[in-house]
Amino acid sequence: MNISSLALLLGAYLIGSLSWGVIIGFAHGVDLRRKDLPGGSGVFRQLGPFWGVLTALLDISKGFLVAWLTLRYDPSLLPFTAALVVAGHCWPIYFHFSGGGGLAPSFGVLLFYNPGVTLNTLVLVLLIAALYYPWWSRSGGVLGIYPIPFAALFGFLYVLWALRDDPLGSRAAAGMAAVVVVRCLRLLQGKH
Repeated sequence: MNISSLALLLGAYLIGSLSWGVIIGFAHGVDLRRKDLPGGSGVFRQLGPFWGVLTALLDISKGFLVAWLTLRYDPSLLPFTAALVVAGHCWPIYFHFSGGGGLAPSFGVLLFYNPGVTLNTLVLVLLIAALYYPWWSRSGGVLGIYPIPFAALFGFLYVLWALRDDPLGSRAAAGMAAVVVVRCLRLLQGKH
């Protein structure tokens, strides 16, 4: 492995570690990690729609940037850099390894890599979340999972199916999905 490949791998994790929710929370005088996950939805719940959407867009841009850099310099590393940007988002080195859930940077990687599949996935996720939300809001949800993360599991399954004939894309999606699943399981166990 050459130095530029190592730089891409390390850079993916470090870019992912820029936890915009934590940064925006600190700018508002709060550590959001004490109340919620510092991703777009957590910031939305704690600081309002503007800051939540801004956080989500910034987190999406991390994945988009890493996919662009990887495909420009060493496409064979995409499965690794995709998983690392999501891992950095979930366990950011700059913020004591306590970050978001990993969905926004995953979306960013996929959006750059295959916009058509990604937009179809977004429609599927929003439909499932909309159908799940009324039930979740009455009953506390399946295992306490909010509608978007619950629907995202189906989104990842759809992406894996849609990219089944694309080894690079399917391996990248599988790596990101694995990181998100590990993050979700740890959160359900009460661990950050």
